[in-house]
Formats: sequence, C-alpha cells, structure tokens
Amino acid sequence: MDWLGYDAVAMRSGEFWRPFTAWITQLNLRHWLLNQWGLIVLWLLWPARQPLKALLPYLVVWLLCSVALAVSDYDRYVGLSGLLYGWLVIGAVRTRAYPVWVQLLFLLILSGKVILENIQPSGGRDWVGELIAADVAHESHLWGLLSGWLCVVIDWLRQQVQSMRVSPD
Repeated sequence: MDWLGYDAVAMRSGEFWRPFTAWITQLNLRHWLLNQWGLIVLWLLWPARQPLKALLPYLVVWLLCSVALAVSDYDRYVGLSGLLYGWLVIGAVRTRAYPVWVQLLFLLILSGKVILENIQPSGGRDWVGELIAADVAHESHLWGLLSGWLCVVIDWLRQQVQSMRVSPD
C-alpha cells in the first residue's frame, strides 16, 4: 500500500493520485485502530436514511484536504485523521440524535483541540504520537476542521437563500 501514501517526490514525478489516496493508508495497527475509533464516532453521529446528496460535503472535505496536502510542506503522509476532523464537524452539526448542547460541546472540544495543537504543536506531551510511534500531522487536522466548517457555513448560507426564495414578502 506504499504506492497509495503521500510522497512529495513521487507526486512531483507524476504520481498525482497520492494526495487523494494518502487518507486510506495507515502507519501501523495502532494508527489504524485509532482512526477506526474516529469512524465509529462518526457513525454514531450519522443520521439514519441519508440521501446520496448528503455525501457531497464529505467529498468536498476529502477534496479540499487532498489539495492542501498536495501544496503542503509534507514529504510523506498517511492517515485518515485529517479527513475525520472535517467529517466529524459535519456529522455533529447534522445529527439529531443528541441535544443541541451536546452537539455544541462536542464541536467546541473538537475545534479547541485542533486549534491548541496547531498553536503549540510541540508544547506538552503528544500521547497520540507516542501511541502510533510517529509524529502527528497536526496541520492535516486543521485542514479537515476548516474544510468541515466551510461546508457547514456554505450549507447554512444555501438554506438561508432557499428560505428567502420561499418566503412570500
């Protein structure tokens, strides 16, 4: 699966798929298990019976994060966590399975964690890095978080425009 991971040198040599496939490769079993836990949380947020068009924001997060990876300073990258942060933002906003205060608390904690790890990336102990035996790509978490919030804001704006068209004045 090494041919799927992001490698800047290989990408510059014509392997343009690498920023788009790096998300499905993992460093090791612990890394894979940690990302599976994120997918379980996402599944718990997922509303039942979603139409196919509900996947569009998730695809947008994947596309935006892939472009960010392609223009980043990373030499190598593997892992799903960057996408997971964006997907969790979308899932938390869309879910109706939990009260609004739980959704807001989840979003606050999620956003706060990513912001803190990016303003002081080397400050404090990085337990995830120790667990997966590798450096954590904190910037990819920020790309995902921002992409998720962008999708949420665009969806909210779309709803506002639609409601203005429907409202008789």
